[in-house]
Amino acid sequence: MNRKILTALLALTFMSAALAGCTSNDDTDDTDDTTSDVVKIGFLNPATGPLAQDAAGFEYGALQAVIDLNAAQSDTVFEAVVADSGCDGTVGAAAAQSLVDANVVAVAGAACSGASMAANAVLSAAGIPMISYASTNPSLSDASAYPDFFRVVPSDAIQGPAAAAMMVDSGATNPAILHMTNDYGSGFADAIEDAWTGAVCAKIGYAETATSVASEVTQIADAGCDSIFMVSYVTDAAMILNEVASQNISALLFSGDGPAGEGLLVELSDDTVASNLKVTAPRAGSSFGDFEARYDAANIPSIKQYVLTSYDAVSIIGKAYNTDSADMDASIRAVGTGYEGASGLHTFLENGDVGGAGYDICTYTATTSEDGAYACNSYWTVADGVTTPKTVVKLGFMNPLTGPLAQDAAGFQYGAQQAIVDLNAAYGAMGYEYQLVEVDSACDGTAAAAAAQTLVDSGVIAVGGAACSGATMAANAVLSAAGIPMISYASTNPSLSNATAYPDFFRIVPSDAIQGPAAAAMMEAMGATNPAIIHMTNDYGSGFADAIEDAWNGTLCQKIGYAETATSVASEITQIADAGCDSIFMVSYVTDAAMILNEVAAQGVTAMLFSGDGPAGEGLLTELSDDSVAHDLYVTTPRAGSSFGDFEARYDASNISSIKAYVLTSYDSIMMLGAAHQLDSSAMSTSIATTGTAYEGASGLHTFLANGDVGGAGYDICGYAATGADDGTFTCTKYWTVAGGVQDNAA
Repeated sequence: MNRKILTALLALTFMSAALAGCTSNDDTDDTDDTTSDVVKIGFLNPATGPLAQDAAGFEYGALQAVIDLNAAQSDTVFEAVVADSGCDGTVGAAAAQSLVDANVVAVAGAACSGASMAANAVLSAAGIPMISYASTNPSLSDASAYPDFFRVVPSDAIQGPAAAAMMVDSGATNPAILHMTNDYGSGFADAIEDAWTGAVCAKIGYAETATSVASEVTQIADAGCDSIFMVSYVTDAAMILNEVASQNISALLFSGDGPAGEGLLVELSDDTVASNLKVTAPRAGSSFGDFEARYDAANIPSIKQYVLTSYDAVSIIGKAYNTDSADMDASIRAVGTGYEGASGLHTFLENGDVGGAGYDICTYTATTSEDGAYACNSYWTVADGVTTPKTVVKLGFMNPLTGPLAQDAAGFQYGAQQAIVDLNAAYGAMGYEYQLVEVDSACDGTAAAAAAQTLVDSGVIAVGGAACSGATMAANAVLSAAGIPMISYASTNPSLSNATAYPDFFRIVPSDAIQGPAAAAMMEAMGATNPAIIHMTNDYGSGFADAIEDAWNGTLCQKIGYAETATSVASEITQIADAGCDSIFMVSYVTDAAMILNEVAAQGVTAMLFSGDGPAGEGLLTELSDDSVAHDLYVTTPRAGSSFGDFEARYDASNISSIKAYVLTSYDSIMMLGAAHQLDSSAMSTSIATTGTAYEGASGLHTFLANGDVGGAGYDICGYAATGADDGTFTCTKYWTVAGGVQDNAA
């Protein structure tokens, strides 16, 4: 449905429903036996005139406030009495008198400054205070001239500098100001002129009731002005934009809060005439409560900030009445001190003004007559001037904070967090802020699937992780269904090489199909001839154990599985000892590796000890109470090759115990995701594949194969040594490659 028609239908539907329950009704049954007091709050709404397009939104805010006031307590029944201010002084004064006659206790409104000024004369004479939700004329700051007047929007004495700064930031150097000659227009135009450095190109007024601005726009064009600032409301802003387009004038276009919002697009028959128009609108700051979300869901086009202030103005009045109805002026001041409103935090000054939270700078865009959009992408404050908030990019990180690799999680976390620091240092000046969303994969499929869903719900664009293969497999099912790619920094199960089964999956560690031959070669080089394999029966354990068995030249002495959750392997170690095996290869993580080593020592089994990447690193020594049980244990762990950048040195200096190879890959996984986002955020999987071509990472040089795997740089062969319970060391003295086999590290 056409947006213009939809807006009218929404307004009519809303009014008919809302007015039935929230406004005063002269036909109310006098026999109602309720003991609650009925209290009327006036609301001045521009139902006609140049802001009529936005009136439905303002009234929605007021009536929703009445609903919430009544829901919060039962002593008082509040009713809204709505009167049309017409955005006009004469109409506003008459409307104010109707509210006096209706016995309202206070009034929210008006919107337009001239209407507020005229209404104040009537209301203050009757001792009735008012809170405007949109009137910004600087003259209203004079409490002597406008007694009992408050407003929850800042004066245009502040918006003037914001408007000038917006124009400067957009490249305007010689602006014209085209303004209504009413109170709002003249006051705001003066404030802009005062704030502009130097003389403006032209300053031209027009009557609010004008039906043409052809001569005024021609005058601006003849003066050679490079930009036009319209101080207008919705209807006349549309008239000006159409005239500028009709005369084919090329100029930067600006305006203030008067026409700001989607209501202008409703007024226009061709949205393209507003394309690239920038406007200032009071900034809400932090919105308290749920009203903003309710308004967003209502789909009523209006000036959103003034919908929020309409709600707040009525809410403050109702709460002030319940605080002290005998002195509404004083009570409004008391309630309006540190007031947490939908439109922000407000404190009334001595003259009834508020300081405000600055101004949003919003832009209209359109490529066709009906596809116009309105978005606020920067803002202005007195302290900082024009600021463009950074685009937040969320990257997920799956870390085994609990489970068998928890000892190493701090190192993995350090790598990911340092990557975020480096991404923001590299791309922050370009307007991006990268954020890490970390979840616990627990080294478990069920936990990881739930954690992956958490990442989907949080809005991440890609994920680093998981560590454990089973967790990665389960997470991939959730993430790939949502179109979110992942780069694992430690999952090595060979099944993950199947890109059909695991779409959008990459890893920067080689498959255990490669580590299997490395492990077999290590055992052979160390003199093992009859090894046993004791392995977890999870995805990582079974896959790696099979790869070792396939690579071993001959028959294994034993191949025994145990549950990842096992608390004892006594029978398994006894079986190995009874079989006469000369060596034991543990396919394990840190916690169970410690359990196996302790059991081997307890049974006095004499055998060479080996393992893979699962427990490799100083984290195993942290887990053990007696380091000597790991003496002469040798392990394979992915070899970094040449480390690029300074992250490896930073990690070494951090003294965080972990599996170093996977700390480096944790860092690289997040860095690659950030680089891929910069390359093409619209097709992250393709961009990751491209980024991962000869990628110079902290963990080495990586190139993704078609299935998301990397070939790797071989495996380090590292050994533990200890003579006492607390003097264990972990040193890598050899390495293995496909081409060269087992070799000594260069001295």
